[in-house]
Amino acid sequence: MFSVRMRAEKNKKHISGAENLVEKTKIQTIVSGLVDRALSHEKGEPDLINITVETLKIPIKKVTSLPLILMNVENETEGKKLARKLLLELGIPALCIEKSISLLEKGPAIGENMRGAIIMDLKGNRLETDKVRGIRVSRMDITEEAANELFNALSVSGLSSYFTNISEALILATKVESVKGTIAELCWSDDPSYTAGYVASQKMGYIRIPHLKKKGDPFGGRVFFVNNIDHGKYITEMEQTPVLVTKFRGIIELFGKK
Repeated sequence: MFSVRMRAEKNKKHISGAENLVEKTKIQTIVSGLVDRALSHEKGEPDLINITVETLKIPIKKVTSLPLILMNVENETEGKKLARKLLLELGIPALCIEKSISLLEKGPAIGENMRGAIIMDLKGNRLETDKVRGIRVSRMDITEEAANELFNALSVSGLSSYFTNISEALILATKVESVKGTIAELCWSDDPSYTAGYVASQKMGYIRIPHLKKKGDPFGGRVFFVNNIDHGKYITEMEQTPVLVTKFRGIIELFGKK
């Protein structure tokens, strides 16, 4: 198996990224698709596209996805109120919640979006070594069978057009929550047209919130709330251990469809 990863930049700013775990025979097809994706991103045509193809040297960790819970809110104010409530229920201190939301609203990398994620302990301290890059969760994918299960479930819920956004976020959240020391994750997209985000945890699952920012807002990102982690091991597992989602746990709809 190979890890195939794409990163696109414009004027030295991150535009998009994606990745897959694939057999050798599928590398060419996957690379072509990732290049097409980079060239058609809503943030504009990149001036740099980096493709990495790498043999996996660590055994793949096979996991079942977090359950996907669909919530409905009318706007970003309601969305953030819900996110705050969920994080409080998960034991995240209010100070950390407010700091994380403020960072994602304003751009956590000195007013810009980060390529990776913030790591925050329960005192509100940022633990990522590079405050511009953050921690980049990598080497993950979903099997074709599990992806089909997810797509079919999203179709029933009227969300098939968001399959790529949801599947990639669910895969990432599933990996993050499988790493020892992670308590919860808060995320919303930095794509201007995509307003959705989520709160994820092993305890509650992946809770999709359709509005966590206004349409057109270019800021977003993700925060991993952690406790008692071995910093080096935590980052190494996030960035190096390959994870494959082999089963989709299903959808639960709350407060209607969105």
